[in-house]
Amino acid sequence: MKQVLQNTIAGKAIVILLGSIIIGYVIGESGFQSIKIGFEDLFFPALVIFLIEMGIITGQKLEDVKKAGKFLIIFSVVVPTFNGIVGVVVSTYIGLSIGGSVLLGLLFASASFIAAPSVLRTAIRKANPGLYITSALGITFPFNMIVLLPAMFILSTILHNPATLDLSSYFGEGLK
Repeated sequence: MKQVLQNTIAGKAIVILLGSIIIGYVIGESGFQSIKIGFEDLFFPALVIFLIEMGIITGQKLEDVKKAGKFLIIFSVVVPTFNGIVGVVVSTYIGLSIGGSVLLGLLFASASFIAAPSVLRTAIRKANPGLYITSALGITFPFNMIVLLPAMFILSTILHNPATLDLSSYFGEGLK
């Protein structure tokens, strides 16, 4: 357990993220201008390469998900749904806006592509990355975007003020 916690808190990805936050705070906006090309202008191309690689891994490992069976598919949908609902309820309770509640709900429902793989590699050495990466990218992510995002928007709207829930005008505006 000690090694899992150490890897979670002091893993390479977390250290890089925290270090980046500290460096960004120290150098400020003016200091960032000199390194902007490497960290802002090239961000989207690097993100595209990362997403393509993750998509390739996911596509190659779809058979693993089929072998794991219905439990993995159900788990990949039910747990994020529960977590997302908790996120919307908690964020509404603490006073976030409708959009803030939806965003926090999505964060609660999302799989971690940064810390989780290293933690799983350490905690469960025999864990199949084809299962946890593919279920996160091939099942949970599309489910969150297609089904859970609109559901959390509706839930957040109802929790904030049920009288403002007028989805026909909301979707009607989007179609114009």
